Amino acid sequence: MPAKKRKRRLKVKNIVLALLLLCVLVGVTWAVVYFVQVFQYNYKELNPDNLGLTSGEETLTDDQNDHSITNIALFGVDEREGETAFRSDAIMVLTVDKQHNKIKLSTVMRDSYVPIDGHGKDKIAHAYFYGGPELAVKTLNQNFDLNIREYATVNFNQMAQIVDAVGGVDIELSEEERKNANHSIWEQSQVAGLPEDYIESSGLQTLNGTQAVAYARIRYVGNADFQRTNRQREVLRQIFEKVKKMNPLDYPGFAKKLLPCIETSLNIGEIMDLGGIMLRDVTFEEMRFPDSRDLIGADGTIRVNGTDYLNLDIELTKEHMHQFIFDDQDPFAERNQSSSLASDGSQQDSSNDQNTQMAG
Repeated sequence: MPAKKRKRRLKVKNIVLALLLLCVLVGVTWAVVYFVQVFQYNYKELNPDNLGLTSGEETLTDDQNDHSITNIALFGVDEREGETAFRSDAIMVLTVDKQHNKIKLSTVMRDSYVPIDGHGKDKIAHAYFYGGPELAVKTLNQNFDLNIREYATVNFNQMAQIVDAVGGVDIELSEEERKNANHSIWEQSQVAGLPEDYIESSGLQTLNGTQAVAYARIRYVGNADFQRTNRQREVLRQIFEKVKKMNPLDYPGFAKKLLPCIETSLNIGEIMDLGGIMLRDVTFEEMRFPDSRDLIGADGTIRVNGTDYLNLDIELTKEHMHQFIFDDQDPFAERNQSSSLASDGSQQDSSNDQNTQMAG
């Protein structure tokens, strides 16, 4: 073949390759623009140098060969119109455990008395008020060594939209809980200007978004904030089960409803990978920290300048959190078993301390 002809063919080949590359770039650009426009959400990047990290970079992926354990901070805030700073009313750590195919939820008690960088010791809920999600994540990392790099924040009003997006949640309510939740519904309706949608009966009820948020915010029924965190975890467990049972084809529609309700440091790729993990045969586990056995003193509280705090043994709490999150163990299993046996050997309920629940 003449050299001139070979040169011409090579030139055509290069042009074709260039056009193919251009098409790929256009396709990728279009996909990014599409996802940003369709799945709108409030993206807020965190500074990794200001998170109190102790280990190397972790990446959230849905590779079947990936056996990492990734922690994401979840915050629930009661943001009111005109406010620029607010406390985190709910603090949780979402663990994506690909070693054991589990999603774990660790609730951190909001009144826990811990060091907050630059602010001395205070309730852990105040970290969000002092420095937003970045300081809140840093406080979790510095006290419990969780290597959290990402977060998601949901306003309680937006939480109602998420519950509605999965078709409500099934909750067993006592009559006292029903009355307390209805009072909260009245307050929410006054603030948001929404109609009052009261819970009519106790017992097993399918709660809509407004009703579920009111249930999760109950503080003065049962064992105060301990029972309150149990209710919050139950609502999230119900949401998880509803999402898990969804047809995967419905995930994009759910994501379109979910994402506008959250502020997060997760990018689109990480969010999609998180959705992919839900396609695995995952189970859900939950636990509260500190447990009552992690507290110091007879009643587990300490009063400082007229304010009551939850007086926890931070090192012991950290040890128990690591057993649950990283070692896949129930740190209280042995003591739960022994404490649930009555003196005559019969099995009794240990409701306050048995705070791990599993759903297959």
